[in-house]
Amino acid sequence: MEWKMIARDFGEKYQFWNCLGALDSKHVAIQKPPLSGSLYHNYKGYFSIVLMALANARKEFIMIDVGADGRVSDGGVLFYTKFWELYQQRSLFLPQPATLPSTSDIFPFVFIGDEAFALGENLMKPYPQYACNNEQKTFNYRLSRARSVVECAFGILRTKIGFFQKHIINFEPSKAALIVATCCYLHNYLIKTSRKQYLTSSWKVETQSSEQLLDLEPTNNRNPSRDAKMIRQKFCHYFNNEGKLQ
Repeated sequence: MEWKMIARDFGEKYQFWNCLGALDSKHVAIQKPPLSGSLYHNYKGYFSIVLMALANARKEFIMIDVGADGRVSDGGVLFYTKFWELYQQRSLFLPQPATLPSTSDIFPFVFIGDEAFALGENLMKPYPQYACNNEQKTFNYRLSRARSVVECAFGILRTKIGFFQKHIINFEPSKAALIVATCCYLHNYLIKTSRKQYLTSSWKVETQSSEQLLDLEPTNNRNPSRDAKMIRQKFCHYFNNEGKLQ
């Protein structure tokens, strides 16, 4: 039932129906762990662990995975998470495919991510920007509009919780990961208990000196399955026809 409540929120707030959450990953800068060599050394030239999160339409984190080596790419980090393990084992108990408003066609429930993630039957990503037709641009807009919730959640976390305004976190990776996870739980708690006060201030003003919560390196696109491509095309057709914004 909780998955369907999440999907309902995405549909009502962003008109992206059957969406179960928005995925993204960020670097968390840490001090160089002793005797670590090039471990945790990311493509931006500093040491970090990775925070990967799935956010709902209310900008709450419904899944986080933190502590992966900062060397991994944005899409690649997904494969190291408990979320991916459960997804592969079909243990997330996703809802059965269902119809969307104004159509009798059946659509699967999906997660949404940016270009770095691999397209899958339950994971939608944008069409490549360099080769989009107008319909595909509409799909990309609708996906980006819904996916903005996770970027907003990270932006709020970075500017409202002082821990992320530090240039670097002076803890070894496991302790840093525990603190980051705690901050994510605090973020959810404040949204639930003090939503108006917590979300309405000017969180978009970011500290310029901080290297916290920066984007990961994009990964090479993997070859998606034919079914995954067909599902994305089906959503694309819907957004340009029955599900077109009025």
